[in-house]
Amino acid sequence: MRPSASALAAQNYRIRSVADTLRRQQGIDIIAERNGAPLWVSVKGYPVGTPRTNPSTQAGHWFKQAIFDVLSYRGQDTSVSLGVGLPDYRRYRALSNKIEWLRPVADFRYFWVKESGEVSVD
Repeated sequence: MRPSASALAAQNYRIRSVADTLRRQQGIDIIAERNGAPLWVSVKGYPVGTPRTNPSTQAGHWFKQAIFDVLSYRGQDTSVSLGVGLPDYRRYRALSNKIEWLRPVADFRYFWVKESGEVSVD
């Protein structure tokens, strides 16, 4: 199970599904539920870069995709809780600070995963 899914399970969420991103499975990365309330989470990993793209640029692309996921999910269901699961990486934090105004509008939260596996929620 992904670290973010394990962290949710430790917070008494029941994990309904986890996408197999290694096989490029489409859809919501994590679907969980607690006390009957659903939670959908878009998860991105730690950027390693490619020969043509440095990690910071890759993080920017992945972050934008996660935010687009949140907007798309909100359009699908206005009652579901939404989250973005990200490594606690400086570039992701900086990007999240730039769009802080969006969080209450789209009604989502961040799940920050430290290297130790510890998760903090904003």
